[in-house]
Amino acid sequence: MMYTEEIQGVLHAQHKTQPTLIQERVYDSIKNGDNVIAYARTGTGKTLAYALPLLETIKPGVANQAVILAPTTELAVQIRHVLNPFLAAMGLNGATLVGAGNRKRQEERLKKDHPEVLVATPGRLLDFYSAGRVKPSQIKSMVLDEADDMLEFAKLDLLASLGQQLAADAQICLFGATESEITEKAEEIFDRPFFLIDVRKEQKLPLAHYFLQVDNRHKVDAVQRLVKLQHFKGIMFFDSEKALVRFAGILGHTKTKFGLLTNDFGKEKRAQSLQDLRTGRSKLLLATDVAARGLDIPGLTYVINFDRPNDEVTYTHRAGRVGRMNSEGFVVTLGDDHDLRDLKKELSVELVRVYFAGGKLSTKMPEKKAIAKSQPTKESAKAKKKHGKRKNKNKGYHPHYLKGKK
Repeated sequence: MMYTEEIQGVLHAQHKTQPTLIQERVYDSIKNGDNVIAYARTGTGKTLAYALPLLETIKPGVANQAVILAPTTELAVQIRHVLNPFLAAMGLNGATLVGAGNRKRQEERLKKDHPEVLVATPGRLLDFYSAGRVKPSQIKSMVLDEADDMLEFAKLDLLASLGQQLAADAQICLFGATESEITEKAEEIFDRPFFLIDVRKEQKLPLAHYFLQVDNRHKVDAVQRLVKLQHFKGIMFFDSEKALVRFAGILGHTKTKFGLLTNDFGKEKRAQSLQDLRTGRSKLLLATDVAARGLDIPGLTYVINFDRPNDEVTYTHRAGRVGRMNSEGFVVTLGDDHDLRDLKKELSVELVRVYFAGGKLSTKMPEKKAIAKSQPTKESAKAKKKHGKRKNKNKGYHPHYLKGKK
């Protein structure tokens, strides 16, 4: 039977009665100490897939046995929250080492609590490694979560150096949704053999992939209509922080409430934006690919591609924010005919054209209605001129929010 009684107790309390496919496939290999490269679709339980068998092998009281690397602060904190109930049930300690956190407090935590499990971002781990606070000889297992993104945050030679200095019998696991340089060259980089476990073709997610034709001039109107859809709770992706901030300034003059998730903002503002979306204070989060990678937000129903994804890997990671654990999700890409043509060439998923039909999205093209022309009266002209002077004020987000990024 998979998992100890302590772990089963936590899973039962969380109403997780059956392991997912990736959790089943990697369990024996990870528990046996094998080096593993694992591919699975986003939102299918990868965190528990590597974490639970690792926790079962840990010896209480021995510091820094397991290190889990995550590319961003938000993902590292999210992983730690997932692990906390299991750590408590098994009498283990954990520590989160991230660049956005207080380094002195993190160092004191390492000295005082001797945590068996570390969840860290690459830069902060390498910092403590260079300072001698985390020694390679202590690490029995090292996991790279979202391994396909890790090289955006850490230099390959530094990760290779750390991995090669681990003991010969230490375990390295790479988890991701897509192939990358670090996974395809893992044996060369870390100087050890790996088992490959890939369940992506066996996993089917309940996602609808839509394309909404709209030009740049009318994207603000389209976004406002999308936010008003029933059960809307979404993330909208941009190719760059510059494009995000520019659009935020425009959308900020409407009544749409939204938050921002960009690395140019401080930790507290990013955390508040995520909290507002989770609690329903806002229904939309504007984000860049890097900042939102790997995030799991309960109840998220929509992903909007404001900018067309440059490749299938980017599209896959964006789409992975919805449809998690078999929940329904919608991916809506905004663009013109050229964008649609290019996407059909690049993507393996089938894109379906959708249209606004009242307060819903429809795959059926609406019929064009003939509009009778009429001459405006003097009264209507005056009314139009009067209404045109009104200012549309946003009661939620304001452009001045951009001034304070700390």
